[in-house]
Amino acid sequence: MIRVFLSPLLLLALGCDGTDSTDLGDCSDPDGDGGGDTGNIPAVAGDWTTTFAAAGWEDNCTAVGFDKDSEQWIGPFTVLGAYPSYRAEFHELEGERWEVAVDLRGGFTMTGQVDHEEGTIYANFSGLVYTDISDRSGIDGGAFLGLDVDADLTIDCYARASWSANKSGL
Repeated sequence: MIRVFLSPLLLLALGCDGTDSTDLGDCSDPDGDGGGDTGNIPAVAGDWTTTFAAAGWEDNCTAVGFDKDSEQWIGPFTVLGAYPSYRAEFHELEGERWEVAVDLRGGFTMTGQVDHEEGTIYANFSGLVYTDISDRSGIDGGAFLGLDVDADLTIDCYARASWSANKSGL
């Protein structure tokens, strides 16, 4: 419990204020340079490219423009901040902040919402952060998009997808 509260203080003492991905260095790496006892989790701050392959759209959805070709905003994104306080922005959604969490075993979750012509999309992108055999950082997992068409906080239409991201420039 104490470790959770001291982590942000330690980052601030080391100069990791989480305001800019360019000044973070090891501060965006959850288990430090070279890893910890759970492997080597890559630093997540920086630019990522994505692949989104919809596995299923709700068959009974009558919302216009919520289908396999509609969600073009799911693409490149940037993670900013330092462990454990990350945030992200999809490049197509300038100014829209997404919450990001990474655990010490590489679990990654990014959640946010998007205004859609038919309502609000609540979205979650989750997976495992890893370094592949060619030393490239990646995330592989799944995504869920839920469309609330009448602002009652009930998901009226949904989509499930496989989702992956690769660190840009590596």
